Amino acid sequence: MILTVAHLDHTPENCDPANLRAMCQGCHLHYDRDHHRETAAATRRAAVESAGQLTLDAP
Repeated sequence: MILTVAHLDHTPENCDPANLRAMCQGCHLHYDRDHHRETAAATRRAAVESAGQLTLDAP
């Protein structure tokens, strides 16, 4: 089992002890699931743009 530290507000810079919880890796992934879903598109878009690719916006 892998033990991780979860940031309850999903802000890694906020290391206040009240914002941190020890969780197993599976529980941490489950806890972050909705946040990851919300940010996945922006993360993929930033990776494409940083690689020098341009996107075309639909009219």
